[in-house]
Amino acid sequence: MTEHRPPPRFSPSAAWLGALAAVAFAAVATREAASSADLTGPVWLNAVCAVGLAAPLAAGRRYPMVAVAVAVAVGSAMAQTTWLTPSTNLAMPFLAMLAAAFTAGRHTPGRRTSLALLGLCLLEEWAGPIAVNGDPVWDALFVSLALWAIWLLGRSALARFDLARAEQARRDAERERAAQIRAAITAERHAVARDLHDTVAHAVTLMVLQATGARLIAREDPDAAVTALASIENAGRRAMEDLRAMLHVLRQDPDGPDGPPPSLEQLAALVETARASGVDAALDTSALTAELPRPLAVTAYRTVQEGLTNAARHAPGASVRITLRTTPGQLTITVTNGPPHAGRPSPTEGSGTGLAGLRERVTALAGTLTAGPQPDGGYILTAALPRSNA
Repeated sequence: MTEHRPPPRFSPSAAWLGALAAVAFAAVATREAASSADLTGPVWLNAVCAVGLAAPLAAGRRYPMVAVAVAVAVGSAMAQTTWLTPSTNLAMPFLAMLAAAFTAGRHTPGRRTSLALLGLCLLEEWAGPIAVNGDPVWDALFVSLALWAIWLLGRSALARFDLARAEQARRDAERERAAQIRAAITAERHAVARDLHDTVAHAVTLMVLQATGARLIAREDPDAAVTALASIENAGRRAMEDLRAMLHVLRQDPDGPDGPPPSLEQLAALVETARASGVDAALDTSALTAELPRPLAVTAYRTVQEGLTNAARHAPGASVRITLRTTPGQLTITVTNGPPHAGRPSPTEGSGTGLAGLRERVTALAGTLTAGPQPDGGYILTAALPRSNA
């Protein structure tokens, strides 16, 4: 089976070194041919052949097949050995064939192509020194063994390079995987922080609101104060249940099934709890035309929860209207509250993280979140979620 390796990465510094080595090799080869007693033909033609012999050094890394073919056909076998100075007593043509064999083994990706180039080098040695120069067969056998050995050395260097590249790729993959794990952990921590904020902030805001009301009416209307304290107790229990559910999700098998998404009954219970705490809240789900998928249901629940929390915190005594509407491609949640009543101070101060976390939720579903004051001094919170991305 033919191997398919990507070519080695080309290095400009290695190219400069190869070019310098080729220039030096061509100069020495030209000098050797010019001073040889068997010099045949003009020196400049022998110099051209010497340049061809240096092709593996100059271009072997980037163009191994062309470089080996030039060194064998033009540089040694065809020109110099056959028509010009015989290579019998010359060392540089033999060194050029060794460089060509190493280039074939080291820089040629496919094994079959590499073997074909080695065969071309062997053919040159048998056709040139044996057929043309009449060298002894034993010399050709020695040269053949030398070419095989240098070719194997090149293949070994290529294998080490492939192993090093595979190891580097493995390390890069491990670093990328570790970075993805860290990003996932960070995102999960942010999600848990958002859920914790939504659950605790909503419950605590309502409890503070109820406690303030109970304190103000405790002496004048003890029964109403008891009712308010009961609402505080229920809100606290509900918050504890939500926290336990959150801890259960964190502790369960990550590959296990998810818990049921918030239902319309839970949404109505959320609004009813706010109403029992003194918030004039009304929920309208008459425009819902289909059951909500889990991501949309969770985000709708958190949007209503954030809207109720902000209304109770920043506009105590104001009426709150909550509307959920579905169209064929979108779910829209709108929470609108009127201006705060005069003389009703805010029970708590917000940190702004709830709205920021809600915006992240909505954006993750390719939705849009808008929030801002109304002309009458009230406030509106609107989340538009595409149903196709749920």
